[in-house]
Amino acid sequence: MDTAVDLKFADGEYRFWLPWPQVFELERKCGYVGHDGGRRPKSIFQIFNEMGELSANALDIKETIRLGLIGGNHGLVDGEEIKVGPLTAAQIVEEYVYPARPLDEAMQLAATILHAAIAGVDLKKKAVTEAEANSQNPSEKAQ
Repeated sequence: MDTAVDLKFADGEYRFWLPWPQVFELERKCGYVGHDGGRRPKSIFQIFNEMGELSANALDIKETIRLGLIGGNHGLVDGEEIKVGPLTAAQIVEEYVYPARPLDEAMQLAATILHAAIAGVDLKKKAVTEAEANSQNPSEKAQ
């Protein structure tokens, strides 16, 4: 099982991964203020559940994508490998996520990133899917 996922996104293909530091930051940033005025983290599981119920906050979506880019720290743009640090991740999210694209697309991406972190990605299944995609003839790919 792998907890990172490589996806076509924005201007290339990027690795999205939420290692512990990014999980903790996501939970902290997407938290809320309790009745006593103290800041409470929001569980990564709650964030994922809210996305499945279509009740996610826009901040949860944006931060999941941004932190996933930082954690993955890798992209392939125009055939060139790039590192994706905090500034680059923020710029990519600013340019290619809402309002540049519909918020629903961003929520689907964020849910995929969270699913990989929580449930993992079966590498055998992932390899078969990539092989199937590569074996399509050009007319099927164009559709």
